[in-house]
Formats: sequence, structure tokens, C-alpha cells
Amino acid sequence: MSRTRQFLMAGGTFSVALGIGFVMQNGDALAGRFAEDVPAPSVVSQPIIAAMPSMPLGQLPASAIHRDDVTIAVLAAPVVELVDPVRVATALPEDTAAPSFAMDQIELAAVETGGTLTDAMPETLPVPPSEPVALEPVCDATLSATAAPAAMVDLSLSAPCSPDLAVVIHHQGMMFTVLTDSAGVAQVIVPALAEASVFVAELANGKGAAASLIVPELAGFDRAVLQWQGAGGMELHALEFGASYTDAGHVWSGAARDAAVATAGEGGFITRLGDDRAENALIAEVYTFPSGATAHAGTVDLSVEAEVTAANCGRDVAAQSIQIIPGSPPAVVDLTMTMPDCAAVGEFLVLDNMLQDLTVASN
Repeated sequence: MSRTRQFLMAGGTFSVALGIGFVMQNGDALAGRFAEDVPAPSVVSQPIIAAMPSMPLGQLPASAIHRDDVTIAVLAAPVVELVDPVRVATALPEDTAAPSFAMDQIELAAVETGGTLTDAMPETLPVPPSEPVALEPVCDATLSATAAPAAMVDLSLSAPCSPDLAVVIHHQGMMFTVLTDSAGVAQVIVPALAEASVFVAELANGKGAAASLIVPELAGFDRAVLQWQGAGGMELHALEFGASYTDAGHVWSGAARDAAVATAGEGGFITRLGDDRAENALIAEVYTFPSGATAHAGTVDLSVEAEVTAANCGRDVAAQSIQIIPGSPPAVVDLTMTMPDCAAVGEFLVLDNMLQDLTVASN
């Protein structure tokens, strides 16, 4: 690969601001932001209507049931009960013939406390519609996390009411943008940055979801993260054990390899995260090396390159690196720099001070 490179130095032509810190473990706090109260389902009560033969109000018996300011008379006999559609039952001695009632002789009436007989009710009760009531679609977003080889995590987001929407995934200080498909689904495999990993999906419409997973395999891997936003033109490069840019040991997004190389202990690989189709997308590149399983010994040189493009020339560019080394706290370096003017389009700036080279012992 033939490219013109300039080594960027603080105090030179370009302004650079670097800061060193540590990753904030704030996944649980982020997850709490998206908790929503779910209202309890409402219960609809149906009125119970008593039916009785029509008679003058003055002939109602003395015994009556009083409930909620409504008096329901209790008839001595016969007792008339509505069934489907109407069934007439009597309560008489066994030796007494039950009187018969023609349908046109039965009226439904309600008795009010004030002593006024209301208008007659219809002979049959309304029948509920047989068609099921349409329910509102379930729009809650869910995020699941499943372990994958090489201390990777398979994330699956389901947001059925958020199709074709930008989503920001947060993980231990790393952030990148994905897009849901037409069904509101997004899936991505993410390098874990902590054994107790927390992932938060933040949707552009304000909703979100969270998932967590224990990844004990991370203790056998070194990881270096480079992240930026928009058209930064950034690249993460690893030169393994003395390799040059033209050798197989040069690992970058153009020769990324995959997790199978690391699980076999043969070398590292690059994972690129983020969808450039999203406006002002957050992008991350992660280099993973199997420090606990490699048979090689030596140094892996890590560097960051920034290409001068028509989209970033003469503009300020911000980036951040996160480095995960087993047994050490995560280290963070923030970078802000002004890119060269547009006469330098096509050139590359090499930043050697954002990441620490790896010293690897054979196993």
C-alpha cells in the first residue's frame, strides 16, 4: 500500500489536544434512563339488570334490596330471571301449577329510589360484538446479548414501532450508530470491553433498551478502540511482530481478518462498528489480539491514521481511543485536531501517541 504519510506532532503545523483518563462504568445508569412505567390494564365492569313482571309501584312488596341509591324490589312469587334469550322460572310449592307467561306479557322495569317507574326497557339485552377488539401494538424495544467466540457479544435489537431508525449503542464508553431495518430489527456483533458487560440501545425517538452479559473470556484478549463521529477519515492500524504495511501482519479495516484467527491464537483482527448511512454517524474500530493464547512473542505496533478528505480538510476533527489490557484499568485518550487545508487531500496523518503498543509473550 503506497501512501503519503506525515507524522503529526504537537506544536507543529496542526493543533492537537490530547487528554488521558479512564472509562466511566456507567452502563447501569444509562439503562435506568429508559425505564418506563407500564400502566395497569383497565377492567370494564358490566351492569347487572334485574327483571320482574310489570306491576303498579304501590303493589311492590315491603322487602327490597337497597344498593347504591337504587331500590330493587324483591317479589314474593313468581320470580322471573332473564337468560339467553329469556327463561322464565318460578318458585312455587310442588303441588301448585306454575303460572305461564307469554312473552308479550313480560315487561322489564327498573325502580328508582324516588318512587317513579322508569320507561320500559327493551325485551332483550344488547349482545356484545363477536369481533375481537383490536389491541394496540406492543412498541417496547428489547435488546438481547449472547456470547460469541473471541469474547464477542451478539446483540439483537427489536423495536417493532421504530423501523429504519438510527440507534446509538453504548458499551463501557464506546458508542456507535446502527440502523434498524423495515421491521425495526438490528443485529451486530460487538467486542466486549468488560467482563461484566452492559449494553444500552438509545433510539432516536427517545426510547431505548438495555442488556447485560458476563464475558469471562475477555481476560485472554487485549483490545484497542478508536472512535469518532462523522467524516473523520480515521483508521486503526496494527503491525504485528515487525510487519510492514505490505505484509500479512498488517491488520486494518482493509485487511481486517476475523475472530477465527484470534481463537486459533494466530493473530489479531479488526471489527468496524457503525453505519455510515446514518447522518453524522458514530463509528468505532476495535483491534483484538489473543494475548492469552498466542504462540508468538514480540511487539504489536498500534497507530491511528487520519486521511485528509474533501469532507474534513481544514476542519476540526475529534476522536477517542480506549485501550483494554488484562490486569490494568481501561485507558482513554481524547484527541481534537484541525486537519490540513484542502490542498493536502489524499495525504494521511499518522498519530503514534493515541495507543500503547502491545508487548506479547508466547503461551
